[in-house]
Amino acid sequence: MKKFWLWIKLGLYLPAVFISAIQSRKQPFKVRFELAKAWSAMIIRMSKSKLTVEGANNIPLQDGMLFVVNHQGSVDGFVLLAASPVPISAVGKIESKKIPFMNVWYKNLDVLMFDRHSVKDSVAMVGKLTERLSKGHNMVIFPEGTRSYGNTMGEFKAGALKAGVNAKVPIVPVALIDSYKALDDPKAKKVIIQVHYLQPIHHEEYQSLTIQQLADEVRTRIMYELEKG
Repeated sequence: MKKFWLWIKLGLYLPAVFISAIQSRKQPFKVRFELAKAWSAMIIRMSKSKLTVEGANNIPLQDGMLFVVNHQGSVDGFVLLAASPVPISAVGKIESKKIPFMNVWYKNLDVLMFDRHSVKDSVAMVGKLTERLSKGHNMVIFPEGTRSYGNTMGEFKAGALKAGVNAKVPIVPVALIDSYKALDDPKAKKVIIQVHYLQPIHHEEYQSLTIQQLADEVRTRIMYELEKG
């Protein structure tokens, strides 16, 4: 029901959202990101949620980092855009291209789409993501591969972090808390969504770890934040 009413509200703004996406598609990425950030903040407010951000000072000053985030619910992408103090793009499932209006913004934000069910596509994605990171792009991944719909986490797919290791970039763990309540918990009211940017893990710190050990370490840090609440 929450999603239904949000889409009803969004219906009033969708033409403007679509037009702004079309008009900005030839603008520099930073301009496109700031527009998406503004629209995302509006969507968070329309869901009757409040956004709080902690640890933004943990984000490295350099560009080219991999944000590793737990995946809770339907608004996670909007939450990360609204919260991020630096331009970001993301890795997403290819099915998202079919979402009307949103697909234009995925293209505007240079979202790296891939077929999760194709080994060939997954391998190619790692190569493309490595290239993006090496060029100084800030990218977001959800290594669980699916939403938890709660303040719990599934196992991390270690391969999701391989591109960050290949590019030798900082890995920034990000904990989303209560994000799922915005749309996926029908009983929740006046939701406060928390975004916690944790201490980055630099290449010098993880170079001796296996990818699985690195994934486990990132997951442990995020889980600790979730348990703290």
